[in-house]
Amino acid sequence: MRLFLAMTATLLLMVACAGNKEQPAGVNAPTSKTQAEAGEAEKPSATDTTAKTESTAGARLIEFTYLGITSDKQNISYRIKVNTDKPISQVDLAVKEMDDSGKVLLDTTMLWQNIVKSVRQPIEKGKTYDVQDYLYPGAAKAECKLKRVVFKDGSTWSPK
Repeated sequence: MRLFLAMTATLLLMVACAGNKEQPAGVNAPTSKTQAEAGEAEKPSATDTTAKTESTAGARLIEFTYLGITSDKQNISYRIKVNTDKPISQVDLAVKEMDDSGKVLLDTTMLWQNIVKSVRQPIEKGKTYDVQDYLYPGAAKAECKLKRVVFKDGSTWSPK
């Protein structure tokens, strides 16, 4: 019994330490795809959104474009263009996925950290990242919006 309690306490401590991540259980970290793979995304009709962050000087820091659901109906596709010199840790996205009737199947925050083949890569200025990410089984529609940019120094930026 003591061993069970000690293991449970250790597990709870580990979960609490990792608790500042907003990624839901069962959702893997997004992975970057090549530009050719991302080009397979269907063009969304009215759901195409582009969010641009701006510094106090008015220069665009990030350009985010939601590209829609891929033609194989397995992923959502989006593009992130980095224009800032400030090192970025992750980009948080508000994702909502629905079935044909409009019933919400998934409403969460997904974290993009530029993980390629299970290895985290730097998010670099001047690069455009074409990404395909998880689509909940049975989802027929999806919305994806830029929620927040988290910089390596711990500061954040959120669109208005």
